[in-house]
Amino acid sequence: MFEFLAKYLLLLILATSVAACSKYSDSDVSADDDETPESEAMFSGLSRYSVEQQAPQNSDDTNTPNKTFANVIPGYNITFPFDHGSHPEFAVEWWYITANLTDEQDNPYALQWTLFRFVSNTQSTPWANAQQYMGHVGLRDGKQAWFEERFARGGVGNAGISTAPFNAFIDNWQWLAQSSNMFPSTLEFTINTQVKVSLDFTTDKPFVKHGKQGFSRKLRNSEQASYYYSQPHIQVSGQLELPTGKVQVSGNAWFDHEWTSQYLSPLAQGWDWFSIHFDDGAKLMLFNMRHEQAVDYWSGTFVTTNGEVVHLTEQYIQGKVSKWDKVEGRLLPLYWSIQLPKQQIDIQIAPMQTEQWNPGIFSYYEGGTIISGSHSGVGFIELTGY
Repeated sequence: MFEFLAKYLLLLILATSVAACSKYSDSDVSADDDETPESEAMFSGLSRYSVEQQAPQNSDDTNTPNKTFANVIPGYNITFPFDHGSHPEFAVEWWYITANLTDEQDNPYALQWTLFRFVSNTQSTPWANAQQYMGHVGLRDGKQAWFEERFARGGVGNAGISTAPFNAFIDNWQWLAQSSNMFPSTLEFTINTQVKVSLDFTTDKPFVKHGKQGFSRKLRNSEQASYYYSQPHIQVSGQLELPTGKVQVSGNAWFDHEWTSQYLSPLAQGWDWFSIHFDDGAKLMLFNMRHEQAVDYWSGTFVTTNGEVVHLTEQYIQGKVSKWDKVEGRLLPLYWSIQLPKQQIDIQIAPMQTEQWNPGIFSYYEGGTIISGSHSGVGFIELTGY
């Protein structure tokens, strides 16, 4: 999830100052007409994708290596397990896991594990390259929220993606599969020495490609897009070690993998993203892109109980904020009303707990949700740009 925004440009700038292998946090996405020529020049192509060389924009760029980036274009055939791996030809990429879990007393937990990869302007050296990694982990238990952020530079060996077997890692945060396929696999990480997580993942259903066979458009009448697929059918079991003791947990997880070089317009304000596990086995992903000079752009994917994948275009999605709440000094839309008339879905989305803010360098709201109305279930919400 899920997606990218102009703040990643700021993140790329910040990342150039990260020369150490890792940094720990002690804290508790033709371009649009309003896109500048400088930002357009960043997004070109490489390798088996369409190629366009970027030329230096001014004399200040002479000491910076020329960058070439791959374009996100319709018609690319996402294949597995090949595309589980890294796509360094693209500027930004992430592997994203969210899980809704319960313990043996039915207490809820919402968990996040994310590995971001992005290209910075840092000069490549024999010791390291321009690929940068950022890791986010979070856990909520209905009352408390734990979060940690880490950074690493590519080529050093303490962060990256390998494919035989699949392994996504940054320091001792590791998602390791038994083969080049992602499942079965194990996820292990710690949070600021307070929490230790060890989970096992299995699935017996296919991956889901969003948009048009994985080409996910981010704005109306725009070429700004990503390649985007998910595995929403992950069964989870494992253990959480909390300050209060160990608990056995089980539940459902959702995996997103997304990559792009085409950032959002400078007028893009951010996005609202939702993933939902319905109690009847159906799955739903929705996102709402907000723009200063355009009507909100909705898109999504509905997976029926029998496995049919339905791409949801904006005319079939009715979404509005039901209630705003203040978190970390920000007024956030935490309660939503969503209707999908064609699927006879009329649901209300509420946060599992109010305090679910991720206070990293790139900060945003990410946490568990409770679903009620015509269908019941659990899910995740991500809010950026507020």
